[in-house]
Amino acid sequence: MNEFEKHALHFQLQGYTILPGLLTPVECEDACRELDRVLEAERGLPNAAHGAHSAWAYSLMNKAPVFEGPYRIPELLRFVRHFLGEEAVLQDVSGRKVLPGAPAQGLHFDGGLTGPFRDVAPADGGLRDVGLVFGMNVIFCLNDFTRENGATRLVPGSHRLPSREVPREGAVPGEVTVQAERGSALLFNIATWHGQSAHTGTEPRYALLTPWRRSWVRPEVDLSRIVRPDVLERAGPEGRTIFGFAARPPYTERWQWDAKTGRPREEWRHLEREP
Repeated sequence: MNEFEKHALHFQLQGYTILPGLLTPVECEDACRELDRVLEAERGLPNAAHGAHSAWAYSLMNKAPVFEGPYRIPELLRFVRHFLGEEAVLQDVSGRKVLPGAPAQGLHFDGGLTGPFRDVAPADGGLRDVGLVFGMNVIFCLNDFTRENGATRLVPGSHRLPSREVPREGAVPGEVTVQAERGSALLFNIATWHGQSAHTGTEPRYALLTPWRRSWVRPEVDLSRIVRPDVLERAGPEGRTIFGFAARPPYTERWQWDAKTGRPREEWRHLEREP
């Protein structure tokens, strides 16, 4: 069994895995510096995601070149597409800075905002569909993730539980706090119970997040309408797939539409709408 197969099996059995060494120390330092710059620039903006213990920045691929590389790493793309298909769509490129003193976050699973676990029908019986991997969260560790600095905690195997009920308080049997070196990436099924642990350390913890979903799962944001043209161009031939252009439903008649590029066919390009 090679390394890819080991990580894939761990992901299937436990609901997560850690890919080491995806970013270099220099890339991590640059990302932390640029994230600090963006957070400072956005501080005070209406509804900016800045709290007492942490701050978020979104659409980072548009805000600094250092954030354009992580979602194109071949090793990562291979793993994502192994579980989500060749047309897997990037959901965002976001960054988070967690400050000392941040409390533990309650355990939860993702996909409830716009994804596969949002709409509960009476016939569902209060259950969620865990037969497939609908999405994968990817968290790049821009500094070491430790038990002291608020690293992600999760419950291995919880991705297979169909119940929508998640314990909100106290530790759960089998719960682990993920410890990973700077430059690693934590990958986990969006159905896996997870949350931030308490930050009892003395230095901020930095993370870069690039979540992915299957192409037919409704995204939380439409990156095909957000990504800047120059960023899309630098993403190369795969850019239109990565940013979800190929997942767009037609806004023309179907025979006028090129599903691979997510735009009208060449003969009908005059019908194209600007992102």
